Amino acid sequence: MVNCIVIDDDQDIADIFSELLKINKIDVLAKGNNGKEAVKLYEQHKPDVIFTDLDMPKYDGHYAVEKIKEKYPNSKIIIMTGDINAQNANIFKVLKIPVINKPFNIHEIKQMVTEILITNDTLPMPFEIQYRFKEDDKYYSCVVTYEQYINFKQLPIIQECEITNNNQRNADSHENEMERALELAVKNDTSHIRNLSEVIR
Repeated sequence: MVNCIVIDDDQDIADIFSELLKINKIDVLAKGNNGKEAVKLYEQHKPDVIFTDLDMPKYDGHYAVEKIKEKYPNSKIIIMTGDINAQNANIFKVLKIPVINKPFNIHEIKQMVTEILITNDTLPMPFEIQYRFKEDDKYYSCVVTYEQYINFKQLPIIQECEITNNNQRNADSHENEMERALELAVKNDTSHIRNLSEVIR
């Protein structure tokens, strides 16, 4: 039997959704109310699938997705949300994370679970990001791997960083250079990153 974790800050929705899953032979191992609990419960249970809401206070679904994928790149995540635009988010396209809109359609859920469990577990190809340094008005663009994107966002010198183009690209020749650039950026040396980027505005 397929098992899962359900994350939603509305306890009633989490309970109803869990009952729907159980009726359809999907075992619910645990329920949580925010993105931080999602990460903790994932680490405890290592479920086949995790269902998470997006819009939650403090630690939202984006937090859950990034933290879980950072530690467990082959994790299977399905977003459940009332936001009809969520499926257009570049991060979900890059990571091939399906989005279910509320109210739920159980047939759609079952189909998504089946499809996500048979998908290839490889990490996405490199993709394009846009970013801005603190105390710099210019916006830059470069191509990174998903792991580099996570590291990029954690740099204290970065003010903003987001995926802007989900047309995945082959960037093998720049991958090692970007690793070196990130190592230097940790020491506040941004020269190498700037050389690998282009100013877009």
